[in-house]
Parts: sequence; structure tokens; C-alpha cells
Amino acid sequence: MKYAIPLAVALALAGCADSPQARLARAEQSFAAHDYRRAQIDLAAALQAEPGNVRALELAARSYLAQGDGVAAQGALGKLAAAGRKPGDYALLAGEAALLRGQAREVLALVEGDASAEAQRLRALAHLALGDDAAAANDFAAGETASGDKARLLADHARFVLGRGDLAGASALSRRALAAGPGQLDALLVAAEVAAARGDLARALARYDRAIAAYPNAFAALTGKAAVLGDLGRKRELAALVDRLAKAAPGDPRAAYLHARVVAERKDWAKVRDILQPLEPSLKGQVGAEVLYAQALLELGQDAQARARLEPLVRRMPGNTPATLLLARAQLAGGDAQGAVATLKSRAERPEAPHELLAVMAEAALEAGDPAAASYTRRAHFPTPQALAADFARGDAALKAANWQAAAAAYRRVLDQTDGRNVLVLNNLAYAEQQLGNKQAALGLALRALKLAPGNPSVMDTAGWLLVETGGDRNRALDLLRAAARKAPGNAAIAGHLAEAQKG
Repeated sequence: MKYAIPLAVALALAGCADSPQARLARAEQSFAAHDYRRAQIDLAAALQAEPGNVRALELAARSYLAQGDGVAAQGALGKLAAAGRKPGDYALLAGEAALLRGQAREVLALVEGDASAEAQRLRALAHLALGDDAAAANDFAAGETASGDKARLLADHARFVLGRGDLAGASALSRRALAAGPGQLDALLVAAEVAAARGDLARALARYDRAIAAYPNAFAALTGKAAVLGDLGRKRELAALVDRLAKAAPGDPRAAYLHARVVAERKDWAKVRDILQPLEPSLKGQVGAEVLYAQALLELGQDAQARARLEPLVRRMPGNTPATLLLARAQLAGGDAQGAVATLKSRAERPEAPHELLAVMAEAALEAGDPAAASYTRRAHFPTPQALAADFARGDAALKAANWQAAAAAYRRVLDQTDGRNVLVLNNLAYAEQQLGNKQAALGLALRALKLAPGNPSVMDTAGWLLVETGGDRNRALDLLRAAARKAPGNAAIAGHLAEAQKG
């Protein structure tokens, strides 16, 4: 659930200087600008002065729904019903409020007989809450040929399909949702989620920023952005945003997960567990939170509990590599080496299997007496060309997607498993580390690349610019950038670095 501004706080902030009519007019402006919290402040004051104001009650209900507060929304809707002033879409509004309150059967009763796209969306989400995925799929399909705005239906359908591992289907539905509602919040959010699932974190971040610009207090957009910042390794920005979210919504599982991610960077697994444990029932469906909680349990020696959480997750999402690897580690820790081998076998047999997976597989196979243990051990220490090529491709794809953390991890694996003399890998890793803010480490890598390829303009540019950024040898930096510009006169990035460096 999202959190609306508490009524008492709203009243305190509202004061009593303006008339109820002025408050209501300002609330309508704020609502139109999607600033629902600000609207709520004025609505609280207007309703304190005129408790039966129908327009204020209706706007309050819609504002509460926009903020995800089903309890407060139902209260306002109930007052409208008691006054005999239900809006035309009352059943849909009440259905949304019931859904937010976890009353799935009430939702189905409220929208019974309504075949509109919005009713089908609510019906699908209610069936999902009841565990009937097949009925939900039918509801979503029926909604696509129904009357009315379909942006939210398509967005929720995309999210449903994405949860089942169908990235291509989710992408297609997301594009349709954006076409149906280019500025609609749910369409923007699911577009960001799909981009993140594809590994295109730059696009995901741009989608979240667009959503936040249009909906300034959208909690889902803020938490989504925070998750992407974490994946990008932008720790300072993440910490600031997580602090903001924790204050805005204490106890919300999404904010708690992001807080736990920040703590996990310090390897404080006991605190990670303590943050997530009270919210355990609400973690289902938050895959990242489920995996992180299981990892904390495993790191703290609670392998049976970790395994109990991971097994259904891996069954539900067999393509999730971190969860699969963590499950194998939990099985190993619990003495089930054969189970760990079975968990990893199909992945470990692939030529492009990553080093960390092969290392765990080798350990499990050795303990299980598997005759292939020696082969897995050899591959873990001496990766196949396919495995190296796969890591190189992952690094390049992550670099293009501005996923600096993933790019750096992939390039480091290549360096660790080779002689460490690949110029392109060194230069790209230097760039990724620079973007992550690790500029001294980046400079060391860039200078290693420069020693191996002193005449390469891209390498000279990276090393020269990092010397500027780290306050190193300025004359050497300028010499490198000038030489790079001469060798690549059409390279705008090199020209820009040289111009900046020459400013002093």
C-alpha cells in the first residue's frame, strides 16, 4: 500500500486562512497536476469546514486512490453513498479501494455485470489476489476488446506477463500501454520495469524520472528509481532517496527492501534480516527482496530457512540466476550436495556458464561424488572461450545500457580469468569504474591500458581525462588529450574533454 498524508498532519499544514471554496479550487489544481499530497492538504481543510461537501469528498476519494490508500478512499466513498451522491463510476472506485484493502471477493461483487476495460482490469487483479492466474489471464484478454480506456489494463497485463517470465510479451504490452496513455503513470512504470528486466537501466531510469516529473509524489516511481540506482551502483543518490522514502512511508515493504539493499553493501546481514523479517508476509512477489532476505538468512547460517524461501521462488522463476545459485549454496550448506548438483546441472553444462556458478557446481559435484567434478573444477579455473565471450558480451551490453555496475562486474571477471592484458577490457572497465565514481581505481586501469596501447586515441582519452578528474599530472593529461584529438579529429567526446581540460 502507498501512503497518503495523515489527516491530522494535513489539517495542521492547511491552517485556516483561506475559504473552503478557495481550498477546493486549489485542491482541484493540485489534483490535475498529479500532486495528490498537496491536494489532500487543501481537501482536509475544506472538509473540516464543510464535511458534507460532495465535490471535496469525491476528489478526496480519488486522491486517496491515487496514493494507494484504500481505507481512506472507502471512507470518503461511504460518505458519498450515505448522502445519495455516488459518482457515475462509483462501483469502479469502490472496487479499486477494496482491491487496495485486500478484499478481492468484494471487488468481484462490485464489478459484477460490468464489461468495461477498467472492470476487467479490477476483475483480473482480484483473481490474481485469489491465486487464480488462469481466470486473470482470461480477464485481461477480455479487457482488450472491451470499451473504455485501456492504458491501465494493458500496463497491469504487461506486469502479469512479465512476472511469468515472458519478457517479449511484456515488452509488446508495455508499448501498447504507452501508446494508449503516453503520460499515464502505470504505463510509464511498467515501461520502466520492462526496461530494467531487459538490462536497459538507462532507459528504465529515464522512464522513472519522467514518471516522477509528472507525478511528483508517486511512491512506486520513487522506489523504482531507487532500485535502478542501486543496480547502477550510484550509492550516494540511492542512500539519499532511500532516506527520503523511509521517512515518507515507514514500514512500507518496498522502502524497507531498498534500505536493506543499502545495508547489504556493508555486509551487515543481521541488520538486513532484522529490516526484512517483520515484513516477511508482504515480500512475496518482490523477487529482489525475497532473494536478499534469503541471502541474509544463508549468510547467518540459517540455511534451512533460506532454502524454504528459495525453492518456491526458483520453481516460479527458473531463469533467475541469483536465486538459483543461492539455492544451490543453501543446499550445500545443509548437506544436500546432490540437490545442489541437480539445481545447477542444466546451467553448468552450458559452454557459457559463468565462473561463480561453475565454482559452486564443482564444490557440489565433488561432495556428491559426481564423476564430472574434475571437469567443472577445470572449467571454473580455466574458462572456455564461450564463457569469456559471454562475459565480454555482457559487459558491452551493460556499458551500452549505462549499467555501470554490471559492466564493471563482467569486465572484472574477464580480467580475473585471463592474463589481464586485454586493452579494450581494461579501457572499458576504467570507464565503467569512472562512472561509478571509483576514479582512482579507474585511473589505475586506464594507465595499464595506456602502457599496452600507447597510441590508441580512445585509451589516451580515457587516461588523460581521468588524470584531469583525479587532479593528477596536468601536463601529461593535456599531452594525452591533444594527441588523442590529433589521431581522432572527428571524435566529439575527445574534443570535449580536451576543451574542458584546457579551460584550467
